[in-house]
Amino acid sequence: MTRKSQLLLWSGGLAAVVAIAGGVYAYSQLAPYIQIGGAYIAKQDCSCLFVEGRSEASCATEFSPDIKRFRVAVDRSALPARARVTTRLAILSSEATYEAGFGCAVTR
Repeated sequence: MTRKSQLLLWSGGLAAVVAIAGGVYAYSQLAPYIQIGGAYIAKQDCSCLFVEGRSEASCATEFSPDIKRFRVAVDRSALPARARVTTRLAILSSEATYEAGFGCAVTR
């Protein structure tokens, strides 16, 4: 292996390490904001759906375009007593739970 090819190999490896470290740093800085945004959307969507009684399409318009970045799942299996809205972006998720007579609260 020539000195030039060794240098290219080392510089490529160093660039990969720097890129990975930069990605980890960026993720660690953005994760709290993603978590807060997801919790806000979950809670507001939960209140819109189960307290106000609006449709999913109607509620989604309040958060456009931000809600399009999140995957939103609505669990109505325990209605009328309880329901759950979960938002997910990458590996981060938030959840709000509706309880009849109490409304919605962030639970995760």
